[in-house]
Amino acid sequence: MNMTVHVALLALSLLASAVPAAGSRVRSSHPYIRAMIAEAQVRSATFRRLVSEIEATDGIVYVEEGDCHHQVRACVPPFVTTTGQFRFLRVLVDARQQDWQVMSDIGHELQHALEVLKEASARTDIQVFNAMSRESFGSSEVRETRDAIRAGDAVEDEVRAFARSSSTRGMPRGPSSPDS
Repeated sequence: MNMTVHVALLALSLLASAVPAAGSRVRSSHPYIRAMIAEAQVRSATFRRLVSEIEATDGIVYVEEGDCHHQVRACVPPFVTTTGQFRFLRVLVDARQQDWQVMSDIGHELQHALEVLKEASARTDIQVFNAMSRESFGSSEVRETRDAIRAGDAVEDEVRAFARSSSTRGMPRGPSSPDS
């Protein structure tokens, strides 16, 4: 084979590994964020649980790079798009942070998304806002829940422990890795 064919095959294999499975309910169009979602699933049992629980809902969560305002690194804007049987939520994250921070922030926000998706009646923007406010505390601009704080902290701890563990060196990455 000539060099052009090799390059084309390499590009296709890289693209295929970066695109989430068609049925994945936690998605991103941003290559770095997709990589952080995949890596967090390898490194964190809490992150895997959050993704699994979202997979069991009628929701699809898009995690994208964006600005949340109010001086926070990540957020779930209280907007929903409902089409047929699915509810679509967005998570915005500042992808300029260190990898462990991005993974932790995404885990924190996935917990918020899950809190909304567990409420089957939250199908309009106002219903999503009300669902997000029920168990939350904080200012009128920044709402928070204890479960999201715990989830983000757990993901951070697990990601950092994975990085420190000598037993994980050389482990394969991605969904086929052990304990995924």
